Amino acid sequence: MNQDKLIDYLVKKNILNSSSVEVRSLSGGVSCEILLIEEGDKKFVLKRALAKLKVKDDWFADVNRNHIEQKYITYVASFLPDVVPNIIYRDPEQHFFCMEMLENGLTNWKELLLNKQINIEYAKSAGKIMGTIHKKSAGDPRAEKDFDTLVNFSELRIEPYLIKTAQLHPDLKVYFYDEAKRLASVKRCLVHGDFSPKNILVSPERFVLLDCEVAWYGDPIFDVAFFLNHFILKALYLPSKSLAFTELARTALNSYKSNSGTIFNQKFEAKLVHLILLLMMARVDGKSPVEYLNPKQQQNVRNFVYQEIGNNLDSFDTFITKWLQNIQL
Repeated sequence: MNQDKLIDYLVKKNILNSSSVEVRSLSGGVSCEILLIEEGDKKFVLKRALAKLKVKDDWFADVNRNHIEQKYITYVASFLPDVVPNIIYRDPEQHFFCMEMLENGLTNWKELLLNKQINIEYAKSAGKIMGTIHKKSAGDPRAEKDFDTLVNFSELRIEPYLIKTAQLHPDLKVYFYDEAKRLASVKRCLVHGDFSPKNILVSPERFVLLDCEVAWYGDPIFDVAFFLNHFILKALYLPSKSLAFTELARTALNSYKSNSGTIFNQKFEAKLVHLILLLMMARVDGKSPVEYLNPKQQQNVRNFVYQEIGNNLDSFDTFITKWLQNIQL
């Protein structure tokens, strides 16, 4: 369905009064199309899943993940309503939904970070929100049933991040495959799956999570590792701000510890550091590499992971100390 047909469809469904509207594509992730639709004073955002993701390699995924995202928003809204967007209209047949246009000073957190705008309070909020969602959903039979989505999570995370990277690094293959197997075996709480600064809008008044189509009832360690990895890589990208970025990571993790109940323990921390190392490599050589590291920095990541992956680091602070020493070399 092209945009013209989509607008006609919205008119037919009484979401719009006429086809004379303004439509603008918004920047988003690699897995979806996001449109801002304006009809006079009325404006909203439409999001629909793409069958083929917008990356260099062929990467296909089930468009039903759009419905998973809607379920996640509904679930989290039941106890943290301001943390997710308000859904205006759902269309199960065409795999899209319409949500509020998020304005009022909300800014994409990733853009702020890349512009060296560091706010420690946002890291505290992120850790608190993630911990609260994990704690609230742990052991919840409704969440376990609604987010029995391992196939989707495998297509969008395990295969492109772990399996793909393992194929390029045969000497490390056992680590990636063992972690893929471990992740697939865990059912502990509701995991966002793409908890990242690029999927977070921030302002002094509100903190909003977006792009939860990878949501899965599984291992909370994935969310924490995936999130902290962004600060770790940005510390390498902007070495003059390396201490600030690693402090964001430490702050977010401490906030998570304080708000996740019994989920966090010593075993959690060791598994967290191990997965971060694997995800560092995945964001260089997986199907979805970060766009901001230059070739020299990419090789720095590879060298660091090869050096540390077999050292059984069980402390995040020790890991950060080693990473900062590596950056400063």
